Amino acid sequence: MNILHISDIHFRQVYDQVETGYKGMIAKMDNPLLQLRKSLADIKNKQEIELLLISGDLTEDGEVSDYSFLKEWLCHEIGDIPIIVTLGNHDIKANFYQGWLKEDPSGKPYNTVVTFEDFNVISFDSSIHGRPDGQMTDGQFKWLQEQLEKHQEKPVILMTHHHVLKQQSSMPPLPEAKKLLKLISGYPVLCLLNGHTHHVYQGNVNGIHSYTADGMSFVGEEEGQGNIRFEQRFGYNFYRVRHGVMISQISESFFTGKIIARVDIIE
Repeated sequence: MNILHISDIHFRQVYDQVETGYKGMIAKMDNPLLQLRKSLADIKNKQEIELLLISGDLTEDGEVSDYSFLKEWLCHEIGDIPIIVTLGNHDIKANFYQGWLKEDPSGKPYNTVVTFEDFNVISFDSSIHGRPDGQMTDGQFKWLQEQLEKHQEKPVILMTHHHVLKQQSSMPPLPEAKKLLKLISGYPVLCLLNGHTHHVYQGNVNGIHSYTADGMSFVGEEEGQGNIRFEQRFGYNFYRVRHGVMISQISESFFTGKIIARVDIIE
């Protein structure tokens, strides 16, 4: 199966018109759907997409209508290709349940298991809105362990929002990362997928591959003394899985050269 992995779209139909700080940067960036359309066109020219995975921050603190719009837009662009998502720290669960799933609003974690012929995809929710580093509660660990126990007949692609390898970013990893890695080491996990950092990364822990996708919106580069340079940069990961084995992986990054803003995150 050919799998496209994207992350951190941070979509809004209308962004808050703020002049300074992080929100001011968001207001100045290009519409991320323009970048997503370029990414989809690029990969479609090379490979057929059979599954789309999105590892969180679908919206920038989005409204119900933002989730509805984004899902309808994606379905129009890619047709009936399956889409599996997880939520990030900028996603609002109640609005996601209403807008994306067309269900009653809920604050419960969004966890899913989807079975394919050669593998299973387990998507688990490490997000808490407004808490950048995320969290895995005891309840989430229990749920994940139960699913790993239940789905040992095939390799598992495990997807969440937050990264688990401290060395990959100056941003703190998921606080329960060590506990998570210890848990999954005893199961047939093909790979661990995430977003959050907006920087592409490949790592390996105890034989389990860990892949982070570029953001689809912006990337922040530290300049020292609390200053962050936000650039218009985006990309995707693409995996080919055959008979439960990862046979290839590519990462594509697009550099526009546009600096959106410089922000002092300390002030």
